[in-house]
Amino acid sequence: MTLHFRLHQAATLALPTLLLAACGGSDSSSPADAFKARPAFLLAEPVRVDYDGGSNGLLTGKAGSLAALITYQLPANPTAADLRTLAIQTSYTGLLDVTAAGGFGTYYGKVSAAANKGSEYVAVSDDGTGTKNATLVVTVPSHFDAAKPCIVAVPSSGSRPVYGELGTIGEWALNRGCAVALTDKGGGVGIHDLDRDQSFAIDGTVAAAGARKDLTFNANLLGDNLAPFRTANPNRLALKHAHGKQNPEKDWGSYTLQSIKLALYVLNKQFPGAELSPANTVVIASSISNGGAAALRAAEQDSEGLIRGVVAGEPQLNLPDNAGLVVKRGGVAVPISARPLFDYTTVAGLYQACATQSAALAPSSAFVIAPYAANRCAALAAKGLVTGATLAEQSADALARLHAYGWEADSDLLHDSHSGFEFTELVAHTYANAFARASVTEGLCGYSVAGISASYQTPVAPAAEAFKPGWATGGGLGFLGGAFNIIADTSVGGPALYLLATSPSTGQADFFVDGATCLRRLATGAAVGNTTLSAAEQALAARVKTGLAEVRVTGDLRGKPAVIVHGRSDALIPVNHNSRPYAALNRRAEPNSALRYYEVTDANHFDALVGLYPKTLVPLHVYTLRALDLMWAKLNNGTALPDSQVVRAKARASAAAVLSDANVPAIATTPTAGDQITLGSGTIDVPN
Repeated sequence: MTLHFRLHQAATLALPTLLLAACGGSDSSSPADAFKARPAFLLAEPVRVDYDGGSNGLLTGKAGSLAALITYQLPANPTAADLRTLAIQTSYTGLLDVTAAGGFGTYYGKVSAAANKGSEYVAVSDDGTGTKNATLVVTVPSHFDAAKPCIVAVPSSGSRPVYGELGTIGEWALNRGCAVALTDKGGGVGIHDLDRDQSFAIDGTVAAAGARKDLTFNANLLGDNLAPFRTANPNRLALKHAHGKQNPEKDWGSYTLQSIKLALYVLNKQFPGAELSPANTVVIASSISNGGAAALRAAEQDSEGLIRGVVAGEPQLNLPDNAGLVVKRGGVAVPISARPLFDYTTVAGLYQACATQSAALAPSSAFVIAPYAANRCAALAAKGLVTGATLAEQSADALARLHAYGWEADSDLLHDSHSGFEFTELVAHTYANAFARASVTEGLCGYSVAGISASYQTPVAPAAEAFKPGWATGGGLGFLGGAFNIIADTSVGGPALYLLATSPSTGQADFFVDGATCLRRLATGAAVGNTTLSAAEQALAARVKTGLAEVRVTGDLRGKPAVIVHGRSDALIPVNHNSRPYAALNRRAEPNSALRYYEVTDANHFDALVGLYPKTLVPLHVYTLRALDLMWAKLNNGTALPDSQVVRAKARASAAAVLSDANVPAIATTPTAGDQITLGSGTIDVPN
């Protein structure tokens, strides 16, 4: 037995029940036997495509290099290979700073020839109804070594397509020679153009929907009477994550585990005789944001011992209700923490735009329409949601309320882009629908999704040319950009882009405060300010609460080593509601926890924003990759993970300055006392 295999055995936490049964029957049986039959969650065999690394690559697609990939242009009549290429491009450009000064090509954005060549298997997980259709993909680089096998499970972030994280975590894994197990987590860019009755095939090409069960999403299969809705609400779109009536977040962990089983299945087919199983294969689950949450949820649910270790970047986690966790910064307790995503996002939806007009933020505000933000402040004051008679007083109070609700002051400058780019509203709208398992016909809180006219006032059918790349470029939430937009249906004068909508209750263009207060009422199940909760909203709030209960984490990682990295400046997924309390919860669930938490200063949720804020932000992705290196050393060499700590990263002096180790210092092997994060049973104290 080799030393390598002994290390694998030592790192294995628990053989799957299936494997133990397989091993007990005869000397000729193997733990791999359980992974040689096609998994039951697949209705058909995976489709294999081989990539030569030149004309078509695992990471570069039809572009010749990563540099060429960044500027790749979709042809007029795209093939599935073209759309795959564009989807990988979006993985890079939508999530990372792809400038050389920002670190692309040095700290990340590199691919070896061996990593770019190999095989890919595409499969679909479904129960036969066609309503789930989670896409699973396994990529196997040419230098995969079946004698030293490794798999990295990389669920997509957000509601991105299956390739959403291939250019981030997947790049690291392929360069290491590991197979990459991808999943869109049952969300992905499932968009149904209801008037044209078009959606996307699994490969991203546009397809007629009808009664087909083999599409990423088909609203016709959900049992709703769509005909009257189509007539009364022309040009609308249904989104799988929001309107698929599945609450896919409850299955993120199980889809991640399925991707690992698929990887073992196809690897045993590609390398017959290798006898691959969790007993001899290093498996790491890793991703960012919603994908990071899926990796942690998979570890919590992993009763079969599939996963060896976890690395999660800026994970979006819904902590248990009333968990009694104590979060401190610099010894001072944070008054509100550990709230779920839909709760704090609806708070942000109320206050962010107004807060950008405060004396502290207005000088750097560039993405919010200032007069509309002032209208929002006035609307909040009229509804009893901020105090003050002047814009200065109201906006200062709005910012103070964000701080009181768990946002660190470090994230102040990011409220402008998050509000202006619709991040907050997209998330709140999507999760309200998802948790309520709402039909597209219900139009929760007066919102819908549609194309938009040149005047931004009238919903129109998305242009065919804009719809074609939607599977590859979309985020599955709806977004500004011509094809998919959040519409305020009850805007005065008719449906309009929500950013420009006029609220019926105020008669002002105030970013549709009526919708924002409604979403907040669904989150609380109570009146908001002096607005009232209707009976219909009360019923919807109960549905939201039921859906939310299905996605709460436990904090029990079953003894697996894990690393979480999170940026202190994260304005979308604030540390006080996510990584900090999760680390405290985990320490209560596992007194001998193997989790390490690294909090990075000057880092936020969207590295694609680093180029807009070069004097404010560093790329968090650098630390996710370093955490993966640490986990690799832990699992393969037994190297201890550094203790939980604050990493003192520092933004560049300007956009022209080149990112260096002075900006992104290493995670300390032994943190200083002033940087050490202190964890107890249900408690965490993070130094200033």
